[in-house]
Amino acid sequence: MEVPGSSKPMLATQEEMVEARVPIPYRDQCAHLLIPLNKCRHAEFFLPWKCENERHIYEKCEYELVMERMLQMQKIREAEAKHKQSHKQGTIPLIPKTANA
Repeated sequence: MEVPGSSKPMLATQEEMVEARVPIPYRDQCAHLLIPLNKCRHAEFFLPWKCENERHIYEKCEYELVMERMLQMQKIREAEAKHKQSHKQGTIPLIPKTANA
């Protein structure tokens, strides 16, 4: 399943996420990494020094998604600024400037 505007495909299916009881806010393109991380956490009684590799891989995936969204938003803002600049140059001011001002 493809997510519009993202380079990462959705690898985990809805059924897999429901079966693994992944909370709805965490069902993104990195959910396929969260499922084994949560299994490891349960098996290791949530000890913070366990499952470090799985956690690192999951957090890296989430970081890449955030950076991708930030880059997309930056491009949108630049396009809007460019659009505003092009409209400002071609308009006639409502209040004309006087010679003395």
